[in-house]
Amino acid sequence: MNSIDESRTLKKKTANCNNRENRFEISPKFLWILCLTLCLTAQTGLLFSKEAPPKPKYTEEQIRKKREVLSKVLKYGTTKERASALRELEDFPKEDAGELYDQVGVILAKDPDWSMRIYALRISGILGLTQFEDKIIALLKHDQQDVQKEAVYVVKKLKLSSGISTMTELLKAQDFTKNSNFLIALIDALGEFPEASDAFSVLEARFQEKFNDPEVRAQIALYFGKVKKSSIENVLINTVKDEKEPITIRAYSVNALGKIKSSAAIAPLRELLDKIRSLKSKNDIQDYQALKIHTITALVSLGDKDIIEELYSFARDDDATVRLRAIKHLAETEDPSVIEILEYKAQRDPSEKVKRAAQTALDQLRKKLDPTYTPPAVEKKDTSRTGAGTRRTGGSRKSRPSGEGPNPVPLSGDGGGAPSGGGGSGGAPPSDGGSPPPSGGGGGGGKPPESEDLENE
Repeated sequence: MNSIDESRTLKKKTANCNNRENRFEISPKFLWILCLTLCLTAQTGLLFSKEAPPKPKYTEEQIRKKREVLSKVLKYGTTKERASALRELEDFPKEDAGELYDQVGVILAKDPDWSMRIYALRISGILGLTQFEDKIIALLKHDQQDVQKEAVYVVKKLKLSSGISTMTELLKAQDFTKNSNFLIALIDALGEFPEASDAFSVLEARFQEKFNDPEVRAQIALYFGKVKKSSIENVLINTVKDEKEPITIRAYSVNALGKIKSSAAIAPLRELLDKIRSLKSKNDIQDYQALKIHTITALVSLGDKDIIEELYSFARDDDATVRLRAIKHLAETEDPSVIEILEYKAQRDPSEKVKRAAQTALDQLRKKLDPTYTPPAVEKKDTSRTGAGTRRTGGSRKSRPSGEGPNPVPLSGDGGGAPSGGGGSGGAPPSDGGSPPPSGGGGGGGKPPESEDLENE
C-alpha cells in the first residue's frame, strides 16, 4: 500500500470516529431534562419511602420558647389565659412538658380559683396524668360540687381504683329520692369498678326502694349491667315482670340482664315480648317501643338469633329517630352478622346523624370483636382558635358519655335530653374568663347518661 492509500485509509478511520462521537453526543437540553427527572424521582422516593424520617413539628428552639411562655402564663396569667394555656398542653410534646405538668399539679393542689382546678382536672384526664392521682382523689371532697363532679369523671376515665372508697362514702351520703347530676355521675363512675362491693350493696338496696327517684333507679339498673354481678339477676327479673314499674326502669333492667348473660331471663323476656307484640292501641305500641327494642336486643345477646330481623325492621324505619335507636342496639348484640347493615347505614343512610351513629357503632362493635382493631382516623377541623391563639368560648359541651359501647335506647319517644345545667363540668371556658357555669350538680336533675341519644345533637 502506497502513501496515498494509507492517507485515504486514515481519513476514513478518522471520519468514522467522528461519526461515532457525533452519534452519542448529548445536547444540553437533554441533560437538563434528565437531571430534572432524576431529582423528581429521588424526591418521590423520599415521599413514599417508609424509611424517610418524619419532619419535626417544632424545632428545639421553638419548643423551648413555647415552654417558657406557657410556664409564665400558667403562673401569672388571667383565668382565661391560664385555661387556654392548659389546653395548649394537649398538643405540646410530652417528652418536653415535665415542668409544665408540674404546674398542673400545683393548680390541682393549691389554686384558690376552683374553676382552674376544674380545667386542671380536665387536662389531667385528657393527658392521662396519673402521677397526680392523690391530688385528684383529694378533690373528690372539695367544697365546690362542680370540682367534685369533674374529679369523679377523671377518676372514671383514668380508672383510679384508689378513689373507690371516697366515692362510696360520697354515694352513701346522697339523697336517692332526688335526681342530681352528681349522684348520676357517682353511679356511672362506680360502674367502672366491679370490685367496689360496698358500692354494689348500697345500690342494690336503693334500687329496690321504689320510693326513690325513677331516673336514679334507672341509672342503677344500667350500673348492674356494667358490673355484671349475677347475684342481682332475680331482682332484675322481678323488676321486668312488675307492670307497675315505670317502663324506663323495666327497659334498663332488661338491658342489664342481657349484659349479665342471664339464662334465667330468657323465658320471662320471651313472654314479655309476646305481650308487647299483642298490643293493639297505637299509644301503647308507642309507649312500649323502647322496652320492645331492649327485649329483642337482650334475647339476641342471649342466643336467640331468629328475632334479629325485628331489629333490622327498626333500622329500616322511615323515622330517623327509630333508626338511631335500632343501630345502637344492633351493635349491642355483638353479633358479627349485623356488620353489613351497619356498613350500609354508615355509607348510605339519608340522615347524617344516622350515618355518624352507624359508623360509631360499627367501630365499637369491631373493637369488641377484635381488640386489635383500630378505627380509621377522622380528620379534625380546627375551627376553635381565634386571633391570638385563644380558643373560641361560649356555648357548652355535651354531657359526658357514660360508658363503653352504644348507648341503650332513650327513655321515651322524644329521646333523652342532656342533664340540665350540665355545662359546669363539661362546658367550654366562659368568654369573660370567669368561673365555669354551675353544672346543676347540687339539686338539678339529670337523665341517666345512657339515655342521652344522638338525635339530640
